[in-house]
Amino acid sequence: MSGSAITFDFHNTLATCDRWFDLEVHELVPAFLRWKSQDGVLAVDPGLEIAARITYRALRQEVIKHGEEMSAEEGLAHVLGELNVMADKEEIAEGVEILMRDCLADVRPVPGAVETVRELAASGVPLGVVSSAVHHPFVDWAVQHIGLDAAFGSITTSASAGFYKSRPEIYAVALGALGATAERSVHVGDSFRFDVQGARRAGMKTAWYQGQQPVTPGEPADLILPSLHGAAGPLLSLLDATNETVGLAHPPSSAGVG
Repeated sequence: MSGSAITFDFHNTLATCDRWFDLEVHELVPAFLRWKSQDGVLAVDPGLEIAARITYRALRQEVIKHGEEMSAEEGLAHVLGELNVMADKEEIAEGVEILMRDCLADVRPVPGAVETVRELAASGVPLGVVSSAVHHPFVDWAVQHIGLDAAFGSITTSASAGFYKSRPEIYAVALGALGATAERSVHVGDSFRFDVQGARRAGMKTAWYQGQQPVTPGEPADLILPSLHGAAGPLLSLLDATNETVGLAHPPSSAGVG
């Protein structure tokens, strides 16, 4: 029988990496052009970089709007075609791999995230990651980098699922991998728009890691977490309440967290 799970957003919830995030949303194509220019074949002038940045950002905004994701390689190839810059699939794949791996050293866990995830994992609750990320391997590497790879039963990205977080299907894919159902599960994330409202549209209960963000007007999350320190207990309580509502109580925590 399908059960319950807790899923976590990646960036600014489990870990921070501003270099990676900037690459994802703004700089992938300009960075690739600079990398490609190292062989001396391609000359990259400021005008080309500006055009690359604008065209790539417009593409990402379109993806967010309709919710059908493109991988880093697909998005890069699309923009290079728009700019009339030649690059084959192998070169694109190599460039993306190098640029993404270069960001890994900057990954840092969000304070309290590692302890909370480990406590939840010890309680026996299935855990997953749901991230809007154009290069799935980076999230795998980053979760391993902060020592949490053993805690998660699945990692779902927009690149692997084919859907951005503006679409509820990404959550359905993640929960399916965990053998869980939306009405018995909780999602944790820092983005009110994509984590709280997005997971709610998928039918999940939500925990908003607020941090220093102001309270967002409108329907609140089921749980607001100003910090991830000590968050395992409140998250398990929310999960218990959720499962009691649908008639499936969560087993007592082996970690002693209520």
